[in-house]
Amino acid sequence: MFSIGFTDEPPEYPYDDTSIPAAPGRLVLGKSTEEFLANLSLWNKSDYQSHWTRELKTLLKGNAKVALVVSYYGNSASNMEIWKGYRDGELVHFQNQILWCSQLPSGFDALKLSQYVQDREVVTSEGNRISEWDLNIRDIELFLQQSNLL
Repeated sequence: MFSIGFTDEPPEYPYDDTSIPAAPGRLVLGKSTEEFLANLSLWNKSDYQSHWTRELKTLLKGNAKVALVVSYYGNSASNMEIWKGYRDGELVHFQNQILWCSQLPSGFDALKLSQYVQDREVVTSEGNRISEWDLNIRDIELFLQQSNLL
């Protein structure tokens, strides 16, 4: 099973600036459920949802790598939270990452984030296994169909 979206919970204000809301969201990867707070200072809920739909559709079309942004603070902020997806035949391997904006190239465009995703690694430079959530590409297709996004 796969799904990504916002919950019905009210916005939260977890940042130093109480005028910046964050929308609670949920990502379901098989039997795992991951919660997130999407910063709404630059992108609204619709921006996130459009981004997720575009990325997931490219994965269905055979793109090998995608990045689902779940919290975007802007290029001048310190970081953003993403879920990288790597297609391997009928499987998709997902990895969570905090992406440091200072490491992004100049001219970085968040809407084209999948172009900046590095190839899949399963072990860190220290020799530790990277956490992954695996699911069938069909689960993503079913999610898009059931959400009337396909």
